[in-house]
Amino acid sequence: MSTIKIARGWLFAFALALLALPGSAASSDRLRVVATIPDLGTLAEEIGGEHVQVRSLSKGTENLHSVHVRPSMLIALSKADLFLEMGLSMEAAWLPELLLKAKNRRIEPGQPGFQNCSDGWKVIGVPLNLSRKEGDVHPEGNPHFNLDPEGGLHLAAKVHEALVRVDPMHREAYDRNYEAWKKRLAERSKRWKLIAKGLAGKKLVVYHSEYDYLAQRLQMDVIASIEPKPGIPPSPSDVAGVVKKMKAEGAKVILTAAWSNNRQIADIARKTGARVVELPNQVKGASWANDWIDLMDGIHTNLAEAFELELP
Repeated sequence: MSTIKIARGWLFAFALALLALPGSAASSDRLRVVATIPDLGTLAEEIGGEHVQVRSLSKGTENLHSVHVRPSMLIALSKADLFLEMGLSMEAAWLPELLLKAKNRRIEPGQPGFQNCSDGWKVIGVPLNLSRKEGDVHPEGNPHFNLDPEGGLHLAAKVHEALVRVDPMHREAYDRNYEAWKKRLAERSKRWKLIAKGLAGKKLVVYHSEYDYLAQRLQMDVIASIEPKPGIPPSPSDVAGVVKKMKAEGAKVILTAAWSNNRQIADIARKTGARVVELPNQVKGASWANDWIDLMDGIHTNLAEAFELELP
């Protein structure tokens, strides 16, 4: 048996032991919501208000495909009334075993307490070839739509829908908070649209495909990905190829998340004179990304500054 499997076995045994301790049940009668990422968690807090108790599994700075599993996650899932996931296989590498071990029928797929927030989203990047040779492909398409400037409205609608379904008694409060959130979004979106006009056509290099929705919505041109294929680290020849293409096309900005901001990116930036812009890939991934609207506002601001645009 591998060391990883042994560690996981101890992790789940420890968590199950904690579940059996007296006094482990929540003392609050609020709806217990567990979200895979802070984007969903903060939306649940904003829309749910005083009627919810929310736990987000990802800390906000992690690679969303390899979130570090902790015993407290299993405990939270076992007690949850509502579970929110991004879907599109974003959490496939670490979540299924947790849900299975939690043994909570309320949040099993198909039950009222389970919400896949990708339902109904127009997906990009659906692979034509599912071979592992193509890297960590997602059969249903690119899952990083939380970084699409229009993705937040879709996510908020799914969160609101789930809260009302599981807790119809407080629908009036959920409706009121949801409308207030949409009003705030509409006001802040005016600024994003002004910035987007200046970003259209600008050239980018990315490390991973997590910014594809963002670039598409802003009509920016991603000329290269430093990862040759999703989840596969670049070789020296891959790095050399990116440097050559950046010089040929005059690309001067590299986008990366905290988890992928490494020496290879620094080396490419040094050889091309490019600016490295570290953007969070989820809420709580930066000090200014307190919720989804703040996340998107900060992303637009950082991109505008990287391309030396005048901020509205």
